[in-house]
Amino acid sequence: MAFSANLGGWIADTLVSKGLSVTTVRKIMQSIGFLGPAFFLTQLSHVNSPAMAVLCMACSQGTDAFSQSGLYSNHQDIAPRYSGVLLGLSNTAGVLAGVFGTAATGYILQHGSWDNVFEVSVGLYLVGTVVWNLFSTGEKILD
Repeated sequence: MAFSANLGGWIADTLVSKGLSVTTVRKIMQSIGFLGPAFFLTQLSHVNSPAMAVLCMACSQGTDAFSQSGLYSNHQDIAPRYSGVLLGLSNTAGVLAGVFGTAATGYILQHGSWDNVFEVSVGLYLVGTVVWNLFSTGEKILD
């Protein structure tokens, strides 16, 4: 993730310096950060070896790191003065999703399989991508 996050930052900076708007760059980077993991999680049901499963999970996490140049940088863009508060609120929402997601995973595994768990994750990544691309902005909202 450390390599991917830095690569994502470099790509984002390059795109902005080439004239793309901050909003467009944030949407591109967050889309990679959501669609990349979604793709690699869909591949898990097709692999036949533990090594390939680990590779899919590593690639999923690696592409997820592009979110550092999307969502996580966006707080500073939209509200520089309140970016810490906004990050705290959004991170809290993410942590709560993790808490409830653990319980949901247990329930799904009692009644299904890991494929079902990954299907739910992929669905959430896809919904997140659509919502982000419809409603996000890189323009300052609060001073």
